[in-house]
Amino acid sequence: MSTVAVQEFLGKVNEDQGLQEEIARAMEAENDRQAVTDLAKARGYEFTSDELWTEIENRQKDALTRQESGELSDEELEAVAGGEFVVGSVIITAVSAAAVSGAATIAVKSAKW
Repeated sequence: MSTVAVQEFLGKVNEDQGLQEEIARAMEAENDRQAVTDLAKARGYEFTSDELWTEIENRQKDALTRQESGELSDEELEAVAGGEFVVGSVIITAVSAAAVSGAATIAVKSAKW
């Protein structure tokens, strides 16, 4: 599993406003998870959509654990309460996910993953 590549990509997302905007557009694709994976590959990050999803799930679990222990920031609490999840530190609106991290916010109408 290429967890390191996923983490590096998500770290880059945290720093790069242009990449955040590209992810927002990729999230509009029919297969948005694959579109984000393809975007990462075009940027030199090699991982599968399943590896990306595993990292997202891990971040969701971590955020929920921190929420239960009262360790979330006000921004993180707001995102969790609003049903959002994070790709890196980019918050993307989703139907049933809840993981939080970072500062930049990009809302996408609906994530399919």
